[in-house]
Amino acid sequence: MKVEPINLILNKNFKHEAKVYFISGNEITLMNKVKDFLIEKLKKNNSFELQRVKNLKSINRDVGLFNKKMLYIVSDVDGVNEGLINSFDNDSVFLFHCENSPKINSVKRTFLVLKNSFVIDCYELNKDTKIKIVKDFLLYNNLEIEKDLFWHFVDMLDNKYMLLEKELEKIKEVGQENINYNTLIKTISKIDIVDDKIFFKLMDTNEDIISSYNSKITNQAEANKLYFTIKKFTDLIIDNEDEKDFEKNIPKYLFREKNTLVSIFQRFSFKKKKNLINLLFKTDIAMRKNASLSVVIGLRFLLNLKKIIIS
Repeated sequence: MKVEPINLILNKNFKHEAKVYFISGNEITLMNKVKDFLIEKLKKNNSFELQRVKNLKSINRDVGLFNKKMLYIVSDVDGVNEGLINSFDNDSVFLFHCENSPKINSVKRTFLVLKNSFVIDCYELNKDTKIKIVKDFLLYNNLEIEKDLFWHFVDMLDNKYMLLEKELEKIKEVGQENINYNTLIKTISKIDIVDDKIFFKLMDTNEDIISSYNSKITNQAEANKLYFTIKKFTDLIIDNEDEKDFEKNIPKYLFREKNTLVSIFQRFSFKKKKNLINLLFKTDIAMRKNASLSVVIGLRFLLNLKKIIIS
């Protein structure tokens, strides 16, 4: 059966109910959060022993485990089928952690129809899931945000789970008495403001873009933050077909840049959107595989994005 990742990790009364937990998707930080959550709960509440394996075939079942309840963390679906899963004893639980790929599709379909399996797809957070996370966070930490400010706050937060979680922790440190619009801008969006300026320079010359980028982005963390912030804008372009819908979904705190965003949106045909999706896909992979080169990859991404926009 399918389980929503945010509903799972916000569940204060989690109970172990499955033989298989299958975590997949393309949002690595959320996948890792779900994995860590499940490992913690299963070890603490159900006394599972943890064993990390590449695939089920690599498990040595001849080794005596003294009837321990085993939780296997599996990174590869090679050879997985319902029969193989059921051949293990009832105290064996499997947690698969696999990024989306054609290789995992058939295995995922198998687990979707099984009653004793949870399929947990992890993608970037949308506005509704961010609202759910923020409300839970505020309630748990006994904090309040005035209604109008709440919507600004949600718009400011990142769509990547790890970055959003870090931003929420900053708010907890600020304290109730200091929660206001100016504090949120300074605390949450300090780098976003820099990144926004770089994004809105995309219509400038390449020399100006490179100069602005090199003066603001100096390390891996800043490059990643830049990329994920600009990705918010590109996601808006990809997800909206109608200009009025696009305008309606522009975050309120970007009111000064609204006309520029609309003019960029107007330049995107269906073909350009496909090129943009391809660019994002390649950049995501490059960022993950070559973290030490994030600053270079981020600049290349900006220049390629400009090329798509003006073509």
